[in-house]
Amino acid sequence: MRHLEGWAEVAGEDVRDAASRVARRLAMLLVAAVAALVAFLMLCAWVLVLAWDTPWRAWVAGGLALVFALLAAGLAWPVLRGGARPEDAFFSRIRAEFGRDRELFQRSFNGEGRAAANGGDHAGG
Repeated sequence: MRHLEGWAEVAGEDVRDAASRVARRLAMLLVAAVAALVAFLMLCAWVLVLAWDTPWRAWVAGGLALVFALLAAGLAWPVLRGGARPEDAFFSRIRAEFGRDRELFQRSFNGEGRAAANGGDHAGG
């Protein structure tokens, strides 16, 4: 039972770390996106005002829409692609504990722990 409690404690720490990391990244991404959107909208409004009394106003509006689409794709790509870095792996502690437990189980089932389990080196009966 103590081992399971330890697993639960380690898993809880990993969940808290993962939630904190995700919340921080989302908050920073949200603030950056809102600021960039406001700045870009102001720039677009300025460009449309400049082109309004010209025959190019439809092309300017279409070009701005294309720029918006390309910018959105360019900004979303690194976040959605997500290069896996070791420090960004979720549940790293629980993975490490699972690896240690798996190693102990493998050692005990491969014979390294069999002599102690059988009472020592007894040949025959």
